[in-house]
Amino acid sequence: MTDETVAFRAKREQMLLRLLVRLFRRMSDETVLRMRKRGIAGMMPAYPRLLGNLDTGGTRIGALARKMGTTRQAVAQLAAEIERAGFVERVPDPEDGRGVIVRFTKKGRAGLACAIEVMIEIEAEYATIIDAKGLSELKRLMAAILDVTDQEGRFGLN
Repeated sequence: MTDETVAFRAKREQMLLRLLVRLFRRMSDETVLRMRKRGIAGMMPAYPRLLGNLDTGGTRIGALARKMGTTRQAVAQLAAEIERAGFVERVPDPEDGRGVIVRFTKKGRAGLACAIEVMIEIEAEYATIIDAKGLSELKRLMAAILDVTDQEGRFGLN
């Protein structure tokens, strides 16, 4: 490998997007694995991307598509798969007869509770790496960026 290739690779490895994507994938995969070990049957690695953007009261397909950065068709397909697994249900939007709301089922709410417990455990493990103060600061800094750049991604905006 040339020095230029090595330098380019090293620079790429330190890009914020690369680090965030790697951490998201790692934490998501570990969350799914631990959920399965705790008896949450049917949880697949693709599901957290949608479920993580689903508000507790339900979310419209279009809002999910915006939050996930994908098409309504892709969200509808994934929602149908997750519905077959029993974690969500799709119901007509009472405010717009043409719209669809995706919401948690009883199994989905149990899965959400389990996911939160697991993510708290994983965060505690990360705190042993960068200490609790470091983890708190990381979360604060990420929230500050998102408060300015992704206001639509907040829960409660369907």
